[in-house]
Formats: sequence, C-alpha cells, structure tokens
Amino acid sequence: MNQVLLKFETHIQLGPTYAAELLGIAYSTYAQVRNGSRTMQAYTGRHIQALQLLPPDSLAQLIKEHVRGRS
Repeated sequence: MNQVLLKFETHIQLGPTYAAELLGIAYSTYAQVRNGSRTMQAYTGRHIQALQLLPPDSLAQLIKEHVRGRS
C-alpha cells in the first residue's frame, strides 16, 4: 500500500474513490498507485503536498466544489 495516499486519505477524511476525484485522476490509476502496482507521478505527489498545506477551511471548500456528493 502506498503510505502517501493512505495518509492523504486520512488527512482529507475521504475514501479512495473521492480522493481520486479530488486529485482529478481516474480511480483505476489511483487504485494502481495505492496498491503499489504503479508508481506515483511526481506531479501527483506535489498536488497532494499542496492540498495538505491548505488551511482546513480552504481544503473543505475545494472538496465541496470538486468532489461529487460533497456539496
């Protein structure tokens, strides 16, 4: 399991399907990276890092805007 993605999911309090949606990547790709069968792209890691640096209210607003069912 990819620890970066697991920690990311914990940080944003979303499961893998919604985490993939927030990152804007296909769930199938996300799942492959998550289970270790695919290497994470550098830009995905940077995107995760940037999201984790956001203040909680800003992160909540992005989730509300970009993750279906979270408005």
